[in-house]
Amino acid sequence: MPNLNGSTKSIDYRDQQQDGKCAEPLMKGHSKDNVAVERTSLTTPSNEDSFLPNYENQSKEITNSGKKKKSRIRRIKDSCNVDLLRHRLPIVGWLPNYNLNYSVFDLIAGVTVGLTIIPQSIAYAGVAGLPFEYGLYSSFMGLFAYTVFGSVKESSIGPTAVMALMTFNYANEGGPAYACLLSFLAGLIELVAGLLNLGFMVDFISAPVISGFCSAAALTVASTQVKGLFGLKFSGSSFVEIWTGFFTNLSKINPWDAGLGCSSIVILLLMRKLTAMKNLRPFKKITCLRNRFVDSGLWFISTSRNAFAVIGGCVAAYVLQVNGLSPFTLTGNIKAGLPSFELPPFSINTTDSDGNSTVLLSFPEICSELGAAIGLIPLIAILEQVAIAKAFAFGKRTDATQEMIALGMGNILGSFFGAMPITSSFGRSSVQNASGVKTPLSNVYAGILVLLALGFLMPSLAYIPKAILAAVIITSVIFMVELEELKPMWKSRRVELIPLGVTFFCCLFVNMEYGILIGAGVHLFMLAYMAGGRPHPELIREPGSKKTGGRVVVKADTNLYFPGVEKFRQVLNEATDGETCVLVDLSHVTEIDYTALKMLKSVASDYHKRGLMVLHFTNASSKVTKSISSALHSADIDFLTPNKMNNAFEQCGPKTDEV
Repeated sequence: MPNLNGSTKSIDYRDQQQDGKCAEPLMKGHSKDNVAVERTSLTTPSNEDSFLPNYENQSKEITNSGKKKKSRIRRIKDSCNVDLLRHRLPIVGWLPNYNLNYSVFDLIAGVTVGLTIIPQSIAYAGVAGLPFEYGLYSSFMGLFAYTVFGSVKESSIGPTAVMALMTFNYANEGGPAYACLLSFLAGLIELVAGLLNLGFMVDFISAPVISGFCSAAALTVASTQVKGLFGLKFSGSSFVEIWTGFFTNLSKINPWDAGLGCSSIVILLLMRKLTAMKNLRPFKKITCLRNRFVDSGLWFISTSRNAFAVIGGCVAAYVLQVNGLSPFTLTGNIKAGLPSFELPPFSINTTDSDGNSTVLLSFPEICSELGAAIGLIPLIAILEQVAIAKAFAFGKRTDATQEMIALGMGNILGSFFGAMPITSSFGRSSVQNASGVKTPLSNVYAGILVLLALGFLMPSLAYIPKAILAAVIITSVIFMVELEELKPMWKSRRVELIPLGVTFFCCLFVNMEYGILIGAGVHLFMLAYMAGGRPHPELIREPGSKKTGGRVVVKADTNLYFPGVEKFRQVLNEATDGETCVLVDLSHVTEIDYTALKMLKSVASDYHKRGLMVLHFTNASSKVTKSISSALHSADIDFLTPNKMNNAFEQCGPKTDEV
């Protein structure tokens, strides 16, 4: 039922979602429907009857089988109910409660985000090396899909700087066809990962690696705009190539483009802080700035600054061109009209290396050329999507599985309209949140605004100066450089700067895809080395008494894995001294791998051959005890039951057979 009291409180349908599971386990027991009524025979069957077919038992088995089948079908129907539908289609949860008050707030948020996404998507298409209209092709279908499948009302998905940058190399090689196919394959992987609950994979990418990747991506994207910002034309797309070409072509800078671009950056940065500027001392005495409507107007201008910059640039370029002046480098004609609906290209006609003949590339050959991007682009997209969803969950539960499903559906459906890979944008999500969004329906309004721009505004957008698009991108991505992470990381755990630095420099100077893989690999290697490769067992020597000899306690400080086996073996060999009793304290050990077990078996066997005491273990958990007992001979080891070391010392001694 609609909310009749006029409340503008947003619908928090995240609290209403439940973990729906389709079909309960069928082996939990039998319901009453599965219990067959047995007949009691009044006579005892003869021996002859025992050799005849028991048709009565067969009939009962058939009856039981039919009832079990009906019971299973009933369980599936009961579990696949409205709760599961609401869980996988969140729109079912909030749409029945939608009212007019919500629509006003959603319309404002949708229009505001639409004015932001139109200039950004056009600019990001240039970053990806695609015709400018493909940025808009990528901006509406994901919004529509997220309205149905999305679980966070603030999230806004579409083209982003990172996705555009990771698409560039492949779009530069295969054009829009490769970008569209990448979107389809990425969406397919994201959807399958969501359905199979594979969200844990993102846990292997640590925060320092993500910081290094995002910072390098921001600098690389900003660097790609240097040519447009200063009106330069030279070959090169990597960070090193761009800045080498820039300093080589300094004399060819277009002063009009440079002046327009640099001034646009300054103006956009000032507009970004427009709402905060009213609190400065010179403006505090101006009472009209405290008006609620003025405050709202300043906020709208600040959040829509990119749209105002593009519109202003278009008007200025058009006026100059009408008067016979063309000082700026313009984007040129942008294809007008809505994109056609068609399947992604699974085979592509391309020219050979000589450029003389046409070659048909099959789907496996295209996938071979796309290479690691097929797996890395969806991985990065999922990372961004889930991270933004958690940021705007405000302490509530985030359904990462549902976010992956929504993202996958957005990419798959978008690929039918020529879209490049997309994911959630933190900047646009922040705008949506600040706009007072109530439900994901705001994405529909933003998507409609994009379609209107495609249908009616493309001829006018041909006058956009490239310097302004460069300024829009630079001011959008420069804040992705996470310098604020360095100071707390330096104070808390300096070793974490190693994977951050490796990821940053590899992404910047080698390749974005391989950079994040190298950074993640280095951090995982460091983790494995610190966890299992650097054990520092403590050696405690206890003097002997009149009854027993000396005792040595070897206290393991971490789990025993194969990188630390030789270090632990050296300490155990050092512990043996004549008739000394060796006690291994495993209070800090929860895991022992097979290599470590073989080492313990070898040491215990060596003790036995040398006639020394058996190898004693104390404070071992049941899991560790089971592992050791299954791999070592019982005659070579002994487990001491007390938890405290002093009591363990008293029990430590040679195992003797009493006669």
